[in-house]
Amino acid sequence: MGKRKAPKEQEYLGWGSKPLIDFLRSIGKDTTKQLSQYDLDSIIFAYIRDRNLFHPEKKRKVLCDDKLYSIFRKKSLDRIKIYGLLGAHISENLVLLDENTSEDEDENKLEDKKKDTMIVGKKGTVSSDITSLENEVSPSVRQSRFASLVTDNIKLLYLRRSLLEELLKQPENSESKIQGSFVRVKNDQRDYLQRNSHQLLQVEGIRKISSTNEMNGEILLQVSNIPRDIPIFMLSDVDFTEDECEDLRQNVTNGMLRKPTVVELQQKARDLHEDITKHRIERELVRLQKYIDRANEKGWRRELCEYLDQRELLKQPSEQARLLKQVPKVIAEVLEDESRSVDSIEVDKQGNLE
Repeated sequence: MGKRKAPKEQEYLGWGSKPLIDFLRSIGKDTTKQLSQYDLDSIIFAYIRDRNLFHPEKKRKVLCDDKLYSIFRKKSLDRIKIYGLLGAHISENLVLLDENTSEDEDENKLEDKKKDTMIVGKKGTVSSDITSLENEVSPSVRQSRFASLVTDNIKLLYLRRSLLEELLKQPENSESKIQGSFVRVKNDQRDYLQRNSHQLLQVEGIRKISSTNEMNGEILLQVSNIPRDIPIFMLSDVDFTEDECEDLRQNVTNGMLRKPTVVELQQKARDLHEDITKHRIERELVRLQKYIDRANEKGWRRELCEYLDQRELLKQPSEQARLLKQVPKVIAEVLEDESRSVDSIEVDKQGNLE
C-alpha cells in the first residue's frame, strides 16, 4: 500500500489513530499490539454484524452508530470501503514528515520529539508507544494471574469444526493440541434454559469409539459443563458470538467452569497459533474469491479491484509469514484496587504477556 498523508488534526496513539484506538478499547480489544488492516476490517465487520447495522434495504451499506461515526466521520458508507478507509488510521501508512523537509531537519525534529510525540504532516500528532500505551495505565492497576474471558482471548484458542477435523488427521499431537481449546457446540433445542443456539465449551479430552474398522472409529470430545461426550458433527464451523462469550463468562462467575490462567492460555495459544492462522488464511482466500466472482458477475468494477488487491496481498508469502510470526498475546484480568493480593502479579515480572 502506498504512503499517504494524514488528515489535518488527526491524532495517533501509537500504531493507530485516536478514534480507532478508542473504538477498539470500548469493545474490549487489546490495543497494546498492532493489528493488521485485515484484522481491523474483520473486527469492525463483526461489530456491524452483531449489532445489525446494515441498511434495511441496501445490504451493501452500513449505518454508522456513534462509535463508527467517530472513525469514519460518515453517517453511512459502503461495506466494501471500510478496508480501504482503515488505511488512514494506521500510522505506519502515513507520511511522517512534510515531503519538502530535508533529511537533517527530519532527524532534528524526530530527535526533539522522541520523548513525547512524532510529527505527522503539519498538524497531526502520533503519541509515542511508550507514553500513550504504557503510561496510560495507572500504576495502581495490577494484572491478575487469571486470563480475561474476552473475545480476543477466546479467538486464540477457538477451533472451528473443519480445523479440528484437520488436527485429528495428525495423530501424533492432535490430542495435546485440541485439549484446552474452545469449541462452539450446538445446544439441545429442548433445553429451554439455553438462550442461544450454541455455547462455547472447553475441550477436556478426546475419546475414540472402537469399531470393526479401527480407522473409521468415531471421535467424541469430552467438554466442560456437559456430562456426555460430544460428536464432532455437533460442532460449529463459524465464528462464535459476543452473547456466547458472555454466557461463558457467566458460567465461570457462577462456578460452573474453572477460570483459566494467563499462563495456561498463553501456552495453548502458542501451540495453536500456526494451525489457526493457516486455516484463517485459507478461509479468507476462499471468501475473497467468492466476492471477486460476485463482483465480476455484477459488474462492480471498483469493488472488484479492491477484492483483487486484498487477495493478492494475502497470497504473498511475506504477508503470510508476517501473520504467522505474530506472537499471540493473552489479556489478563485487571485488578483495579491497590491491594497486594497473592492472586495479582506484575505481568512484566512474570513474563506472561510477552
